Order: sequence, then C-alpha cells, then structure tokens
Amino acid sequence: MTLPLLPDECFSDILSFLDNKSLYKCLFVNRFYCKLSIPIIWKEPFRPIFVKPKFPLVINTLLICLNDKEISSLIPYKIDFPISQSPLFDYGKFIRMIDQDFVKQNIITWLNPSNAIEGYDVDKYQDYRVQKLMDVIYHMIMRQGSNLQKFNLNVFQSDFYIDLPKFSTFMTFNPGITDLKSLNMEIDLEHNNDIGCQNTIEFLSTIPTFCHNIINCDLWIFKLNSTFVKPFLDIIRLQPLERLLICIVNIEENAKNIINTLEFRSETLKELLFECLDFQHIDLSFISNLECLEQLKFIYCKGFVSHHYEVLSNKKFQLKELKLWHSGLDDFYDRFESNDIKLNVIEEMIHLLGDKSLYKLSLNVVTLETIKMVKLYCSNITFLHIKIFSGQSLVSIIPIICELSSLKILNIQIGSYRVNSSLLVKTLGDYLTSIQSLFFDFFIDLSSFEYFTNNCKANIEKFIVPNNESLRVGYLLCLNNYQKIHNSLKVLGIEDGFDLNDDELELIDSLKNQDISIVPTSQLLKLFY
Repeated sequence: MTLPLLPDECFSDILSFLDNKSLYKCLFVNRFYCKLSIPIIWKEPFRPIFVKPKFPLVINTLLICLNDKEISSLIPYKIDFPISQSPLFDYGKFIRMIDQDFVKQNIITWLNPSNAIEGYDVDKYQDYRVQKLMDVIYHMIMRQGSNLQKFNLNVFQSDFYIDLPKFSTFMTFNPGITDLKSLNMEIDLEHNNDIGCQNTIEFLSTIPTFCHNIINCDLWIFKLNSTFVKPFLDIIRLQPLERLLICIVNIEENAKNIINTLEFRSETLKELLFECLDFQHIDLSFISNLECLEQLKFIYCKGFVSHHYEVLSNKKFQLKELKLWHSGLDDFYDRFESNDIKLNVIEEMIHLLGDKSLYKLSLNVVTLETIKMVKLYCSNITFLHIKIFSGQSLVSIIPIICELSSLKILNIQIGSYRVNSSLLVKTLGDYLTSIQSLFFDFFIDLSSFEYFTNNCKANIEKFIVPNNESLRVGYLLCLNNYQKIHNSLKVLGIEDGFDLNDDELELIDSLKNQDISIVPTSQLLKLFY
C-alpha cells in the first residue's frame, strides 16, 4: 500500500529546521525541493556585512526583479545593473524580516565590493545612489507582495543617515506591513536633529493606526528627539503588545511617560523587560495591573526602594519567569549597600514577585538572605541563573540552592575575583544531588573539578566543559570517569575554534562510545539563559 504524500506545508516545516548551508544544497535536488527551500532562504535575506563578499549577491538578485518603471527611475544615477535575465522567482514576496541597517550595509557593499574586502565604516559612507537604491528595492519588495512580519529600525545621529522610503511605499501594496508582528527600534538622536529622517518619523507616526497586529516591540533609546515620543506612546497604547522591551538610558522624564502608558496593555502584555533603567523616581504600581504578565525582567537596572515593594504588596503575582539583574555590580565584594543596593528591598521583591508558579529565576544579588527568600517563595523553580559577587557565606548559600528539589538547570557565574571558586565547586560537589543541566561559567582549577566529579551525587545529563584549553584534557578525563560511574551524561558542550590534540580526541571518542553527544558550546548556551 502506497503511503499518502505529505502536504507541501509539512515539507516546508521540516526544511525550516535546516541551516542555510543545507538549504542551499536542497536547491539542486529537484524543482520541488527548490520551490520549498527558496521561501525559507529568502525569509531574512539581509544580513550584516562581516567581510563576506557574497552578500552583495542579494542585491544583484533583487535588482533583476525590478520592473521597467523602477529601472527607469535609476537610469539618471548611472548605476551598473547586473546582466539582464529573468528571475526564477519573485524573491521579494518571500521576505518577512527587514533590518534597515543591514539593507543599507548590503547596498553600500554592492556599490563598493572592493572596499568591503578592505574594510570601511559603512555608517560614514556617503553616496547619493544609496538612498535611491534603497527606495527602489523597498518598492519592488512591496510590489511583489511581501508580507512583512518583523522590522528593525536604527535611527542615529549622523550626517550619513539613510532614510526610509516614503510611507506610501509601504501602504500602496498588499499585504505589505499590514500584518507586521514585531517592531524593533533603536534611537540615538538628539533634539532638533531630525531633518534627515523625515520619512522615518512619518513611518513611526503612521504605524500605530495603520498596523493592528504588533505583538512584539523593542525600544532602545539612548538619545531621544522629542518628535519620537508620541509615536512610541501610540504604539504602546494602540497595539496588542504581548512582549515589550524598554531600554532608556538617562532620560528620566521620557522614561516616566513611556512607562505610564503601559496601563493600556493590562490585558495583553505577557512579557515585560526593562534594561538600564533607574527606577528611583518611577512608580511600579502599574505592574499590579498587568493581568496577563508571565515574564518580568529587570536587566542592569537600579534605584529600587522600599516604596516599590510597598505598592506591589497588594497583588498576588503568577509569574513564570523573573530576572533581577542589578546594575553597577562589578567586583564590589560584599559592599552591596555602598553601591546603592538596598538588600532588604531586593529580598522583599523576591518575596512579592516570586510564587509557586515561578519556574525560571535569574539573580545577581546573591546573599544568604536573598537565597533564603528564593527557597521560601520560589520553591518550584526548575531554572536558576546566578552571578555571585560576594564571597561571604558561600558554604551556607550553596547547600540551600542544592535543597531546591525542583531545580533542573543551574548556571553559576562569578563576578568578583574575591569569590573562592574552588570552595564553591567543592561545596557543590558535596551537596548537589539532583540537577540535569549544569554550567560553570568561570575558571575552575583542575583539582577542584576533579573533586566535584568524584563527589557529586547528581546524575547530570547536559554539561558545558569549562573553557580552558590548557586544562581541557584534564576536564575530559574527569568527565570520562564521572560517566563510567553515573552513566547519565547525554550532551557535552565543548568550545569550538580550538584544535583538539590526540589525547583529547581519544577521550572524546571514549565519551561518544558511552552514548554522549558532543556539540559546540554555542548550541547549549541557550539552555542556560
């Protein structure tokens, strides 16, 4: 009996798991595989230029898709076109993600391929042809029916800024940006310096009412022209955002205005990230009104005061993920208070924001009291990422962490040379009994590592070998002995980019023979963050 053929959608889903190198090979299998691979390859064609001369080929391919009118508009600019040929596909319609900065880089490199090899600063490159090519390429992409899902925009203070095309380019053709889901904006523009970005301002001013499906938004604000404030507020107010990242550096007044607008997202926002904000004069009571909030992250933020946990005390949170990553910590030993970190406030925030629903926690204010709060109010966490700056109470802190019965993934970093890494690792070896994935993101001497592998009772399944080339053979030998006893390791991450010697290769073969997959560290890192 002949099995029914899979629908094209199923084949496309399978191919989507392949990397670009494998997808390009699929182009030459047959027309069917080619037809399914092209939309995946062209989903995000614009990549950063890192001295890779092949990237201008993207521009070549797009230029042969221009129609007569678009070609005519370029004739006065004396641009050398690729040899005319009919494209096999309407490549523009497959594009789903555009990064404006990468488009500019690709165009400049296409105009000057020899300079791309020699290296130059594309942000300081000036050529009237760049803007015209930008306008025509966007027009062609929209005309061919692109359904843009994600758009990245970088507006910076420079005499060489390349503006977006007029907004009419985005609204004339369907679907265009009507189904835009993700918008990432990075603004570094001072007051009264917006002459060269009028189309960008029009774009951001029109987006809030023209689009209706933006659920993901990143705001990276370093210097802010007042012209951009209202568009930002309107995007938050009118779009059904489910995820929002706000990074505002030293712009207190605008930070307050933007954060106050979050009340409009009380019924949609699930993930909220703050980066580099000073909350000392910002009211956090709005968080209590975010009914759907599941993930809350404070990344390199500061200014947490007693008023913050007081206004949050009336709400019972049901967060799934919490990150409290305080700014300013850099080898400060145990002097948290002198660094304007109020430990009692951090402890209370763990108390109020933690709950049995919480399964993922990241914390860089690690003291005996904060870890006690974690055990008391975050007892069901399966993931813990900590960065330790204080060497005090390690022998008390580590056993408490090891008592977290639900913990499956543990990532430990050290942020100060005063933290005794040897004591930390040996204490873990004595107390750790149940963990599946472990990452020591710091230097470990070989004797301490050997002690850990000889004494650890946990059956570890995924582990990243410490990144020290001179000690790697010793680490591998310890892990080989550990596996012979525990037979639990399934995946081992090893830093790639180094040549392995014969002894290391022999140990790796021994580990592979014990059913362990050896992968580059980069493939495992996402698990620990």
